[in-house]
Order: sequence, then C-alpha cells, then structure tokens
Amino acid sequence: MNYVYTQNDTLLHYYTCGNLMSRDSFLHVRRTMDCHVLILVLKGCLPITVSGVPHLVKAGEFIFLKAGEEHYGHAPAKGSLSYFWVHFSSDHPWHTYAAKASLNLCGLPKDFTYFLPEHGSPIHFQRVSLLFRQLIDFSRQDPLYLDAMLPCSLSLLLMEITQECLNMLSGTLTEFSPTIYSIMEWVKSNCHTTLTASEIAEHFHYNQEYLSALFKKETGMTLTYYLNRCRIEVSKALLQGSDISIKEAAYSCGFHDEKYYMKMFRKYEGITPLQYKTAFHKKRINH
Repeated sequence: MNYVYTQNDTLLHYYTCGNLMSRDSFLHVRRTMDCHVLILVLKGCLPITVSGVPHLVKAGEFIFLKAGEEHYGHAPAKGSLSYFWVHFSSDHPWHTYAAKASLNLCGLPKDFTYFLPEHGSPIHFQRVSLLFRQLIDFSRQDPLYLDAMLPCSLSLLLMEITQECLNMLSGTLTEFSPTIYSIMEWVKSNCHTTLTASEIAEHFHYNQEYLSALFKKETGMTLTYYLNRCRIEVSKALLQGSDISIKEAAYSCGFHDEKYYMKMFRKYEGITPLQYKTAFHKKRINH
C-alpha cells in the first residue's frame, strides 16, 4: 500500500469543497491540478485512474490525489454516486511512501504531520464523514472567522484520518482477538445485506451459540446489537450524503421495517433519523 505524508508547521490552505451527486454514468474529467484533492465516497463506486494506476473507490473509502498527478475517470460510474471532495494546498510538499505489508511505526518516515493511505477506508467512517460534512457546512456560512475555521476544520479532518492510520499500524485500534476483529470488519462490510447472526456464524464456520458467547465476552455486545449498530452507521452516511428518504435509508442499510429502523436509530443515537438528517444541511452540491 502507498501512503502520503508531509511535514507541515503551518495551516493548510483551503480552496473549495463540496458534494458531488450523480444519478448514473458519472465520468470524472481528465485533468492535472496544482492543488491536492481528497475524495470520500458516500454512495456508489468511483472509477478513477491516478498517474496511470486505476482505482475503484467504493462507498466508505477515500482517495488522496496529489498536486501534479493526472487523474481521470477510466469508466462511467454505475448507478448513483455521491462523494465529498475538498481542494487544498500546503506550504510543504506531500511525499509518497511505498510500504510493505509488514509496515509498522518503526518504518514510518520521521517528522510528519499528516500520514494517510493514498486509497483507504476509515475504520470510523462516521466520524470522518461527519468532519468532512462539517467542513462543507462551514464553507457555506457567513464570512465571520471563516478564514480561520476552514483551514482548522480541514486540518482536523486529515488529523483524524492520520490518527486512525497510526492507531492501526501501532495495533492500538483494537484489543480484540484476530478472529473477533475479522468478524467485526466482515459484518461492517456486509451489514447492508439481509444478514443475520446465524449467517455470520455459518460464514465463519462456528456454532451460533458459541460465537455469540465469544463475541459478547470480548466486545461486551451481542452479535445482533453490533450488526444493528453497523447498519445504523451506514444509514447515517446515507442520510448525510443525499436526499434519500427515511424509508429508503432503512431498506438500504439492511432493515426491512421502517418503524423498527426508526426505533433502533433513536436507541443508538438518541435522536430520530430526521433530526440527524437536518443536523448538517449546508453543502455545495455539483451534478
């Protein structure tokens, strides 16, 4: 995996940001920019080639495009696509670090401020997407303190991704066993389907009662509780990134009963889906 990093003792220079939304067949224009670009995909899949290397950036993933790198869509996106984007620069250059699979903190470059994968997936996607939405929301507000708020908000976003990356590399992100961690990641990736606790156990070749007890012992949660929590996280990203209805959000994240979804959302978040949807509403949208 390739990482990008920079040493930066000054604030980043924010240019512009927004939310691209397309119903079908979006094709990214071919261009080479003199600023950096960070893209976080909320829905769909973005086909994009960067410096000759093709990427498929799926929902829940981000990609960092360095200034001077030619990038373009090598194929139209299939179906709906929505992603956050921000353009910015810094006083110091960003470098690429080609890491081996065994990369650990001892192998990292020294004296960096930001360090993140070129193409990666945040573990805490909801937190990262919320910071991105906050940046977009700030960009649409009145100009008082705006020159300070935007660079700080952008820096906070990149620091969050950097911290997640460092936690992952140092092994401090989770204290769970490899088996439970693998199950949690798999559930997170498949929770939008008609998944049940018994199907999770079957996929990992465990007896359901045994796996449920093991999962509860290590995490303090039941499998069903964790599955629903992951579904709520998916629905929150959907509610943030589009004009999707509450019913559509429920069905898109694995729930098959709108009322049950609303009940679970309030249980996990303390507010209704509609209240959450309207929490951050100002954003620049381009089609």
